[in-house]
Amino acid sequence: MKIVSLKSANFLKHPEVALLRGREPSPSPEVQKTVWDILARVRAEGHAAVLDYARRFDGLKGGLQVTPAELRKAADRVSPAVRAAIKKAIANVRAFHLKQREKSWDFRGAHGETLGQIIRPLQRVGIYVPGGAGVYPSTLIMNAVPARVAGVPEIAMISPCAQGLDPAVACAARELDVSEIYKTGGAQAVGLLAYGTEKVRRVDKIVGPGNVYAALAKKEVFGTVDIDMIAGPSEILVIFDETADPDWIAADLLSQAEHGSGYEAVIGVTTSLRAAKWVAECARAQAESSPKRVVVEKALERFGRIFVVPDFKTGCELANALAPEHLEIVTRNPRALLPGIRNAGAIFLGPYSSEPVGDYFAGPNHVLPTNGSARFFSPLGVYDFYKRTSLIEYTPRALSKEGAKIAALADAEGFFHHAAAVRKRM
Repeated sequence: MKIVSLKSANFLKHPEVALLRGREPSPSPEVQKTVWDILARVRAEGHAAVLDYARRFDGLKGGLQVTPAELRKAADRVSPAVRAAIKKAIANVRAFHLKQREKSWDFRGAHGETLGQIIRPLQRVGIYVPGGAGVYPSTLIMNAVPARVAGVPEIAMISPCAQGLDPAVACAARELDVSEIYKTGGAQAVGLLAYGTEKVRRVDKIVGPGNVYAALAKKEVFGTVDIDMIAGPSEILVIFDETADPDWIAADLLSQAEHGSGYEAVIGVTTSLRAAKWVAECARAQAESSPKRVVVEKALERFGRIFVVPDFKTGCELANALAPEHLEIVTRNPRALLPGIRNAGAIFLGPYSSEPVGDYFAGPNHVLPTNGSARFFSPLGVYDFYKRTSLIEYTPRALSKEGAKIAALADAEGFFHHAAAVRKRM
C-alpha cells in the first residue's frame, strides 16, 4: 500500500485524495445503450423478452420461477452450522430494525383542525440478490428483514441463479418467507420487477446490489418504481494509532479489497509513520499469501492508501471528506474521535468491531451509501419501506379563521381558482 503524508491544511486538493474521491468508473456508452435496449424490449414484449434474455445471459434452461420443490431441496442442503448462523443473524438484524418502526400520528390544531401523517408499508418489494461468482445470503437478510419489520406483505426476489439456487441463500429465503424467486439478473431482471409482465406483477420498490447492468437499470427505472440507492464499489477507511494490531488492521482493509471490481477503496489514516509502515507491510504479506491475490493486489495498487496526518482532527476531516461506506476507529480511545465524524455509512469502534461483524451479524444494516454519498444518504432501514400520506381535516371554524390568509397566498401566486375554492367556503 502506498503511504502518503498529508501536511497541508488544504489536503482536499492533494492528488491522492482527489483520486479516491473520483474513483467511480463510468459505464461505457455501449453498456448504457444495452441497458436501454433491454428495458425497452421488456416493457414492450413482457415475459417473452425476459425469458429470452435469461436464456441468453443467464443460461436458463427451464422455467423462470424457482419452484417450491427447488427451494426446499436447495435449502435442505445447507450445513447445520450455516443454518444456525443464518437464523441468529436474522434474529439480530430483526431486533435492531424493530427500533426503527414508525407509527401514524395526528394532532388537533388551535382552531379545531386535525393534521397528521398516515404511515403505511409498501405493498410489494423486489430484492436483487447477486449470484454467479458469489453467494450472498447476507444481502437477502439485510434487505428482507427491514421490509418484513415495516410490514411489507409481498417480496419478490431476483437472482442470476439459473444453474441452481445456492443452499445458504435458499435457507435464508425460507427463514424470511420469501418464496417468489426468479432465476435471472441484470437489466432484464430489473425490468421484470419495474414494469411487470403478464405473469409477474410489478413492484413498488427495488432494493439490493447487482452488476453494472442492474445498477444502470435501477437508475433508469427510478420514478416508475422507487429504488434504494445506486451501489458503487465497496469502501473502508480505518483510523488507527500505534496501539492497534497492524495485522488486524491489514486484514480489515483486505476484507474490502477482495470484492473484486478493482475499484474498492482501501484507506488507512494514522498520525504515526511507523504504524503506517507496519500496516502496509502486513497488508503486503497477507495479499501475497491470499487465495484472492490477483484481485486484492489490483485494488491495493489502484486505491489502497495509508495517509499520515498531523493529528486526528485532520484525520476526521479527511474521513468526512471521503465519506466512506465503512469507517473503523481503532485507537487508544476510539470514542474520543466519534464526535468528529459526520459522514460515514457505518462506524465501527474498537479493535474487536471488525467490519465483517456488521456485514453479517451485529444487526445494523449493511446496505450502505458508497462513493462519498454518505454525505447525504443513510443506511437501508425500515423507514425505506414505508410511504407517508399527509392528513388534513379543517372545520368550518378553522377555515373561517385562516381562509383569508390562504386566499391571499393564492392571489400572490396568481392562482385565481385556488383562492376562489377557499373564498366560496367562507
